[in-house]
Amino acid sequence: MDTESFRLDIHLAATSQDPSLGLLSTVKITVKRGYFEVFIIEKNDDHRSIKSVGSYRDSPPGPDSKLILKLRTFEPKDVYRTLHSQLHDNLLSEYIADEIVVQALRQRSKSSNLPLTQQPLFMKGTVKLTQKVYNVVRRNSALSLSLSATNLTTCAICLEDLDLSRTEDYCHVPNCSHCYHEECLNKWVDRSNGTCPLCRELFDEESN
Repeated sequence: MDTESFRLDIHLAATSQDPSLGLLSTVKITVKRGYFEVFIIEKNDDHRSIKSVGSYRDSPPGPDSKLILKLRTFEPKDVYRTLHSQLHDNLLSEYIADEIVVQALRQRSKSSNLPLTQQPLFMKGTVKLTQKVYNVVRRNSALSLSLSATNLTTCAICLEDLDLSRTEDYCHVPNCSHCYHEECLNKWVDRSNGTCPLCRELFDEESN
């Protein structure tokens, strides 16, 4: 199961930077913590089903994260590399980096005082994750594909990777092929109606 997309609320404002801040552009971002909605898209040959598996708190839990980036250029790969060194999330870093580059181009197009590559900018804003969408292969092939490819899949409850080669790290839902961390599934059982979070197959709580 792979992450297909994020939906983010990104609000960034860019201005010319005060010379006292130096020649490197400065980007200050607050990553706001909260709850986001998770959707599962299961694609079969003849149809596509979309299911919500509930709202989850950003991981790791805690206060808002404040990032300060010092950028020599606004080349996409440089922005991504600098952002990822602090955020440690590939896809989220890619989405935010793209928006930083767009805002930089917009701001620099407003000024003709200096060549674009010599204009240090000051950018400030907030980012909030509001939605994650996961793509799921058909149930009868999900387990075999994950084992033959990377030997990893994703627990759709906590959204963290789990290693299917370590049977003590996961449990298998009766009546379907979906796997989860045992601790995550036990918590799910306590708050659900006894169905698999992905396919909604009924399972017996005592089997977990």
